[in-house]
Amino acid sequence: MIYRIPGVEKEKPRGMPRHAEVVIHSDTLYLDSLKLPLKKIPKVAQLHEVAKVAIGRWAKLFTVLKIEESGHDGQYSVYALKYNNLVGMRYPNFRKTTALRRGYSNYCVFDHWYDCMIDFNYYMEHTENVFVKKYQRKPKTDKEMILFMHGSYNIYSVWYSDVFWLLDNFKYD
Repeated sequence: MIYRIPGVEKEKPRGMPRHAEVVIHSDTLYLDSLKLPLKKIPKVAQLHEVAKVAIGRWAKLFTVLKIEESGHDGQYSVYALKYNNLVGMRYPNFRKTTALRRGYSNYCVFDHWYDCMIDFNYYMEHTENVFVKKYQRKPKTDKEMILFMHGSYNIYSVWYSDVFWLLDNFKYD
């Protein structure tokens, strides 16, 4: 859940949810003991903690794609730095989005990194629905979803082999 609450910025206001809920207050995101500025990309481990709540089932996939598409801590792509686009999202033609506009090569431009995370969740909901229509079941693993996404999300074979390696070696769960 997202809460936009006006008021004090320095600490989490009293009476706000304290566990397993994302709270947006001014330009800061709170989740349990995390306090993260929305305009600065957090470390991968912190992103993953937020993704587990905001995205759920596909949190690991989001985190792995973030590493593949925009780099690990401190090594961010131009799209991450200029567009707050952590996972290479392209502007959609027909699904719900949190993107503000199209940037260069139709990459989404987001107000902040959390909007990118929520947009990825919208993308995954849409993609999972397409998968279900095609196979009459939900995808069983992240790898199965990557194989399904390959070609539409990214066309390069090195991309999915990199993502498979990252999924196998991911240690933040």
